[in-house]
This record gives sequence, C-alpha cells and structure tokens, in this order.
Amino acid sequence: MSGQNVLFIKGTSKTPQIDFKPGFLQISGRSIPEDSSSFFQPVLNWLEDYLKNPEQLTRVNIQMEYVNSNSNRMLFSILKLLDESYSQGHNIVINWYYEEDDDTIKNLGKDLQALVKVPFKLVEIV
Repeated sequence: MSGQNVLFIKGTSKTPQIDFKPGFLQISGRSIPEDSSSFFQPVLNWLEDYLKNPEQLTRVNIQMEYVNSNSNRMLFSILKLLDESYSQGHNIVINWYYEEDDDTIKNLGKDLQALVKVPFKLVEIV
C-alpha cells in the first residue's frame, strides 16, 4: 500500500460519518445500521492498517447522537485497537463529545473510557 490513505464514508440517517486521515480520525452522527459489523468492517480494516505505522500523534474525535447496542460493540472494537496501539507506545488521544443534556451518550463515553488505558477525554458541547 502506498503511504497512508484516507477513509471517508458519508453519514446517513442510520450510519455515522467516518472521516479518517492519518493522525486524525473522526466518527460522528447516528449509528443504527441493520448490520453494524458489515458497516464497520472497512473502518476496522483501515484502522488496523493505519496502526501498523501511525503518525506521531493520532487524535480521535467521536461525536455520536445515537448508538445502538451492536454499534456500541463496534465502537469498543475500534477503541480496543487504539488501546493496543497506545500500549505499544504510540501517542493517541480520544475525545468523546456529548451534548450537555445527553446522559445516554455521556454515560456510554464513561463506560468505554473505563475499559481502555488510552487517554480518553469526555468533552461537553454547550
């Protein structure tokens, strides 16, 4: 593969927008696809490939409006890959954005944060 490429998947009413560039990964919107594993498989493939030779710093921004339970599992798979890379000495930070009054997304962020060692900030949008 020649250099680091980008992955862009436009968001829909059922699937999140994926905007991955070397050093900057963003996932935003709603995630309620019929088949979350087939939606997220190319995302996980890109990430695995990227993490073989990541940038000096990788920033990850996650800003979800709604996530179903299958998507939660896929988000956790993404975080696990990032966490493994972080524990191998790569510099990774995760920002989890949530609306001020959205306890569901905030609590999901807290739950995921507790499962990983990678720096994980909860960021309130006001």
